[in-house]
Amino acid sequence: MNHLQRLHTASEQFCVTLNRSEAIDPAKVLRRLDYSHPVYTARGMAAQAQHGAISGLEQRTHYAGAYWGWGFHEDGVLSALRACAPFGVTL
Repeated sequence: MNHLQRLHTASEQFCVTLNRSEAIDPAKVLRRLDYSHPVYTARGMAAQAQHGAISGLEQRTHYAGAYWGWGFHEDGVLSALRACAPFGVTL
């Protein structure tokens, strides 16, 4: 986290993990958070299929977000690239 968040500390290195929390000394844990992944339903998948019917049409608004995929960061990036494509922007 030090590099990612530009934390300037003398010697402490901060780390985030989603796995193996039992291997971490409890005295070193600053905070525990519970996260959950979006639950995808048939209704949600049907809504995703409507992307072309709403994005880029009404007032030239393009919608981008991880919700157009499986909810991961990478899905958000792909969605942003899809929104940029009509403007000739490619990676």
